Amino acid sequence: MALNLLTVRKIETAQARDKPYLLKDGGSLFVRIQPNGSKLWWYRYRLGNAPQTYSIGIFPKVTLETARKERDWARAMVREGRDPILEKRVKVANQVEQNEHIFEAVAREWMKANIQWSDGYADQVAYYFEKDVFPKIGKLPFGAIKASHLRPILQSVVDRGAPTVAILIRQWCGQLFAYASGAGLCDNDPSALLKRSVKRPRVRHHPPLPWQKIPEFLNSVDEAGYRATVIALRLMALTYVRTAELRKAHWSEFDLDNALWIVPAGRMKMRDPHIVPLSKQAITLLRELHTLTGGGKVLFPSYRKPGQVMSATTLNKVLERMGYGGQFSSHGFRSTATTLLGLLSYPENRVDLQLAHSKRKKDSSRAPYDHTKYIASRTI
Repeated sequence: MALNLLTVRKIETAQARDKPYLLKDGGSLFVRIQPNGSKLWWYRYRLGNAPQTYSIGIFPKVTLETARKERDWARAMVREGRDPILEKRVKVANQVEQNEHIFEAVAREWMKANIQWSDGYADQVAYYFEKDVFPKIGKLPFGAIKASHLRPILQSVVDRGAPTVAILIRQWCGQLFAYASGAGLCDNDPSALLKRSVKRPRVRHHPPLPWQKIPEFLNSVDEAGYRATVIALRLMALTYVRTAELRKAHWSEFDLDNALWIVPAGRMKMRDPHIVPLSKQAITLLRELHTLTGGGKVLFPSYRKPGQVMSATTLNKVLERMGYGGQFSSHGFRSTATTLLGLLSYPENRVDLQLAHSKRKKDSSRAPYDHTKYIASRTI
């Protein structure tokens, strides 16, 4: 059977007639020339005794080369006893369904499915996806995303001086594609090709405040700004909690009469509730703070944005005004506590519990109760 009988030139110069006529390319592929001048690709085949016509498209939108490839695919379907018309309908239906699953929608489903994340971590993931990822590829079909879509996103984050964030975005995308693969929305993880595309920066730990400078800090902090902000800094120095845990604290979490603060699991990094024994100094500060903000739900409401809590940068900006910029951050109180409690010979396990550091237990059934250990020895 002769194949590839047509040329592009022959199709282009074919003139319309009063009635439709066919130009043969071989292998049951034809161009049907319509009276109005349009040129339609057809493939004729039989399944059983029934003749069928499979429409491939219009020339020149469908080129001669593309039509031949489509003809070859259709012939392969017929050899397997499958109807290319039905197969094409299924293919189109699957593509439409895939296009309905845009990247942003799938990503938000994935975020929602990670119920084990703390509120702070979930907010962090959502923030960077909304800032860096969704504006670029959020409206694209999920199954169409390639490494070439993700690479410029990571590079733009690196270019603004945030390589650690770029690494996190790539890791999150890897988790997202694994989730989507399980849901049948993609076949591979394009982010895997970008694992070494961003150089991991050298880790810079939050420097501690030298214990010799603690008296100087405490003597100067009262002049640092709003009284609520000053109290926040003092409480950071007394409780060693993470900054987000203090900023987002609710009054309902505190039992001042029994000198306890129970941070719920949803706000903890490791998703376990955390008991913080409160010193007499901390109780005094909290009672004073209650006269300032006790009428609301949170300890530290935002002054400029009603309904929100203190900004994540507020405490560090105050420390900068105090002359500690580049030397010490609010998170550094935890490093200070680790150093000072070590000098005072506190057992390491007590210090880890006070700082809510993750410690994997062999007996997982006891893990939910570990946060209550050594309460007496952790209370001053």
